Amino acid sequence: MKKALKCLLVASALAVTTFGLAACKGGKNEGIDSRTDKYGNTLVTIMVHKDGSTKEGKAYKKCVDSFNEYYKDQKITAQITFVAQTAGVDQYESTISSLYGAQDGSLYDVISFDAPKCAGYAKSGILYDMTAEMGDYVNDFVASSVNKYNGKVYGLPIQESSAGFYYNKRVLNDAGVSDAEISNYQTNGWTFDEFKSVCAKLKAKGKTAVDFQLTAGGETSTYLLYPFGYAAGGTYASEDGKTVTGYMDSDKTKAGFQFIKDCIDAGYTGYQISGKAFYTTQDVGMYLSSGWSIPEIKESYSSNFTGGWGVLPYPHAAGSTAASAMGSWSFGITNNGVRNKEAAALLVKWMTSDASSKTITNATGMISAKSTVKPEYTANSAEDVLYRQLIQNGKPRPAMSAYSDFSTEFNLIITALRNGSVDSALSTHTASLQGKINRER
Repeated sequence: MKKALKCLLVASALAVTTFGLAACKGGKNEGIDSRTDKYGNTLVTIMVHKDGSTKEGKAYKKCVDSFNEYYKDQKITAQITFVAQTAGVDQYESTISSLYGAQDGSLYDVISFDAPKCAGYAKSGILYDMTAEMGDYVNDFVASSVNKYNGKVYGLPIQESSAGFYYNKRVLNDAGVSDAEISNYQTNGWTFDEFKSVCAKLKAKGKTAVDFQLTAGGETSTYLLYPFGYAAGGTYASEDGKTVTGYMDSDKTKAGFQFIKDCIDAGYTGYQISGKAFYTTQDVGMYLSSGWSIPEIKESYSSNFTGGWGVLPYPHAAGSTAASAMGSWSFGITNNGVRNKEAAALLVKWMTSDASSKTITNATGMISAKSTVKPEYTANSAEDVLYRQLIQNGKPRPAMSAYSDFSTEFNLIITALRNGSVDSALSTHTASLQGKINRER
């Protein structure tokens, strides 16, 4: 009775939708070779971060169903559980941590996780080192997309992301930015100064030049804004992720934050821009966002862009190499007391196969993380600009077990730029982050 009640409480707390057998198992899992269902099939469980009714959730379910069909003669079956991010990403992450902490066999064999969380999950023991199981298969991916910690493989990407500056062509043209200039920037990139020049033209026409999404908060702001430090020639942490002093507050990294500060002080961007202003009005010239905005514009806001729209790449400091946002969700195998990882490895490979990648990215509008999947995009289309950025200069967020603390301090820096100096903000929050890292050791 107690075991049954425990399962019921866990299921109620997680508010998940499950297909197949329930994943909850009572009692401490002392280690088993494999799980089986009532039909004698080897059972492999997987938890994903989307609601099953969404396009992305349905794509995951479709891939799991095709796995089950393919492996039914080998008596292997997968069961998928959905834990939607209805209350933010932290709910999903706390679910993983609580199931692992329970040590009762509740943790799923395979989980999806956000790429920056890899180091923390690997260090804590949640993720299983699947280097041997994946072998040469990792070579099928964009190299920087593979989730590694201390040189070992802990996750393979579901898809990839890239971000850039969406623009309303009519608004830019009316401000004196020609189609030739736009095409040149899309093809050859542009510098911080060239970006500011376009912003000045937009401001002169009474427009908000650009929405940097300064108040998006959480991981969204970090994801969209971290490339500027790299695009100025800087970095945020040592290679082992244990030192930020001298990196995050270096002169070059400061220059990336100073670029953002310059745009704020010049009135090109601000903290009080309506989140939908770019989509619904003609008042905002550019909007920093990821690939998820492509289907959003096409499906819901195309009437506001009758003059056309597109994406411009991240600008960079003169003399520095361009950098762009990247990193999305990945699949990893967990340390959950099931010793035989063969079925879990088969499922990870299936969910990240070329066919599954196409199924999932067709649903999300994101970019395939597979180097073996060659997309065919129209030159300088939004998809083409984002894809070229990913391949040419995608730069992952810093790999560090204290990544959550990094993201928190990064957001505090962005908030501090409103009224304070870059030097003061970086000095305060670099010291705070280093203290948190030191305590973690």
